[in-house]
Amino acid sequence: MNRFAAASAAVAVALLSAGTASASEYRIRIGDLDLSTPQGASAFDRRVIGVANTACVAGTPLDQARCRRDFRIEALERLPVAHREDYARARDVRIVVRTPADQS
Repeated sequence: MNRFAAASAAVAVALLSAGTASASEYRIRIGDLDLSTPQGASAFDRRVIGVANTACVAGTPLDQARCRRDFRIEALERLPVAHREDYARARDVRIVVRTPADQS
């Protein structure tokens, strides 16, 4: 009976973890990107999304969406600090709104 319970637990863990993918298991090239530019940051985003879409295929659509979100977060966390800072600066979009008072 204990063997059956242990086997059932192992299968449950395998099924629960089937919907998760780790960015550490995949390679996302960044050597050819300048992450300090909006174009480089966008190219990185596209690569991460492409790999996440490939990696996050198990489970329900909600599970897949969570997996892709977590994958993206992990991919950003795994960037070397200098690249992460460049990426963050490139993604810092500030919108300046001029009011009529500013124009006079």
